[in-house]
Amino acid sequence: MQNRLFKIGYGYDSHRFLNAQEKLTLWRQGAISNNTEYFAKDKKLVIGGLQLEEGLQKIFGPFKARSDGDVLYHAITNCLLSAHGDKQARDIGKLFPNTDEKNSNRNSADFVQKAVDLIKSSDYELIELKIMFKGVLYLEWDKIESNIAEFFSYQNNEPNIHLQATSGEEMDDAGCGLGVEVFVVCLLQHKMLTKLMQSIS
Repeated sequence: MQNRLFKIGYGYDSHRFLNAQEKLTLWRQGAISNNTEYFAKDKKLVIGGLQLEEGLQKIFGPFKARSDGDVLYHAITNCLLSAHGDKQARDIGKLFPNTDEKNSNRNSADFVQKAVDLIKSSDYELIELKIMFKGVLYLEWDKIESNIAEFFSYQNNEPNIHLQATSGEEMDDAGCGLGVEVFVVCLLQHKMLTKLMQSIS
């Protein structure tokens, strides 16, 4: 593939919260596992590496997912893999299938780190990461941005990471508080260009 100065990526993910019947079943059984999902009483609601406070845990419960369900980290992973462009690491499902029980309640930071490692070993580095969070939850956005930035602390140039949020205004399931959607775009820059720009600055 011809080297380009820039590569863009797009990522998306969505997860819904457990409904009332699923919460009741979980309370009775203690744990639920099927072909693509895993739930347990001790499974926490995590977004952007941030474990939500206990009050929100009780209201919303964990996401429906095999892993910890961190929808924001999943969307970032897909975005970075999209920009990287390796067909053998096409998306998060290719690398970490939700049918694999080894991924039950797995920390989604592992997924982001795998995508970051692929970028790190390439000829590119991250310069822009833009995130749109859609849902009724209001979170510590600055803390989540810091969590994301930690993955790229190895870079000499700190990437511009910006997280925005919208409530959805009851227009769909995310807007009605039934789950969360996250949209992410990123821009990678060739390291050669970075060095050139540094030499003339």
